[in-house]
Amino acid sequence: MIKFGLNSLTTILGETVKHSSEVEGNAMKQVTFLSLMTVLGAVGAMQTPFWGVLLYYTLAMLRPQHLWEWALDGSIRWSLLAAMITLLSFWLHLSRLITRSAFNSMVTLIILYAVLVMFSTITAFNPQIAQGWAIEYAKVMIIAVVASMVIEHFWQVRLLALMVLLMLGYIAWEINFLYFFQGGRLNIFHYGYGGLDNNGAGLLLAMGVPFAYCFALSPEKGIMRWWPVAAAFLGLVILHAVMMTYSRGAMLATAVGILWVLIHHRPRWQSGAAAIGLVLVLSVMAGPQIQERFLSTTNYKTDASALSRFESWSAAWQIAWENPVLGKGIRNSNQYTHNFGADYQGRTIHNQYLQIAADTGIPAAALYMLMLGFGMWNFRRARMMCRDSLKDAPDEDARQRIQHASRICLACQASLLIFIFDGMFLSLEMFETPWLLMVIAGVLPRVMKPHLESLCSPAEDEEAHIDLPSPITPRGIKEALTKPRLPGTTTTPV
Repeated sequence: MIKFGLNSLTTILGETVKHSSEVEGNAMKQVTFLSLMTVLGAVGAMQTPFWGVLLYYTLAMLRPQHLWEWALDGSIRWSLLAAMITLLSFWLHLSRLITRSAFNSMVTLIILYAVLVMFSTITAFNPQIAQGWAIEYAKVMIIAVVASMVIEHFWQVRLLALMVLLMLGYIAWEINFLYFFQGGRLNIFHYGYGGLDNNGAGLLLAMGVPFAYCFALSPEKGIMRWWPVAAAFLGLVILHAVMMTYSRGAMLATAVGILWVLIHHRPRWQSGAAAIGLVLVLSVMAGPQIQERFLSTTNYKTDASALSRFESWSAAWQIAWENPVLGKGIRNSNQYTHNFGADYQGRTIHNQYLQIAADTGIPAAALYMLMLGFGMWNFRRARMMCRDSLKDAPDEDARQRIQHASRICLACQASLLIFIFDGMFLSLEMFETPWLLMVIAGVLPRVMKPHLESLCSPAEDEEAHIDLPSPITPRGIKEALTKPRLPGTTTTPV
């Protein structure tokens, strides 16, 4: 099996290199970059499976086949290639991972949810539709389980959080570049991004805003002291990109996430100052059309888009209660929403929880919401661990690093809350970002404990542990003569 995986990987990489040689001009840069990143990720994954997980989620979030569609060969699925690398690495390190990894509660919930999805696929009214979606489900959940067993240290969680900020920040930069430097192009509004419409793209970007917060306050020193400024800049770039989607749900969810961060941030005077600053900045960034679009959420009783969602929600509720155990099958309910009052045939339900209830059954929807709730609870639990450790911080540097760890937990929690809130208006079961956050929530309390212990119990100088007895007492003289000596030292009789 290992030989087969290596041969497949070699073949795909060979095709990538071959395609690279056929691309000219600027297109070569994107292909070369992805090829180099994939090769480096594969080499690192053979040593530690975490690098394969990082590579997979990087490509799954960046979605290069859509970002650089003009430069890439559509036959190469980069995230699938990264998934193969991750699974191969996991297989090679399986014996060590099984003995060292803790099987957390989130993994159990994910597996139970996967079982319900499998049965719903088998009993689907239209198996062909269900099977196509089930394959995507399988990739997402298998990698989630693997990642839960692979993440073993807090620095890995921090690196994943940084990856989310950088990838979403880069996507937002590309969107802003098209708008400011290429004649006001609003591709994100008209065409969406990465197979998502403008609403889905808005949610994708919105989930990156809290990570800009935690890294903008990171305790960097020396050459990296510029990084907080760069993180704050990326946060503003992402915020403006969210506005350009004209997605009211994404803008409202972003506001909820920012409010959550401001409420829980300490000290409070910084929260107040940040709130005033954001109001001033956003009033400048949001033009009259964006402001009008956002404020139109109050007209939901007469808004055609809102009314159509209410109709599809009502249809989903009826479908779910007609098939309460396993539902109609994954994305099969869309074929029946018109029969129950939706505005047209094939109408998507536009509600994550009702979509799952109608497609996979009420137990699956309840289990999915339990996973989200458990994720929020675990992030809070990790934050409380950081708060309790502050009193044991030996110095100001350790205190700042504990606070930074707490802010990463808060950013993950706020990002997941953004998804939970906007999930009431969208159907995005295979959205990778919330699955990554649920994985992090499952492992965070376990990896946070040794990280905090290392900060609260720093290694001291070896000589500080040497007990020097008093030389003016007989007992002190005896201890000085009989105490084990350090290498290279001598004992001088008193």
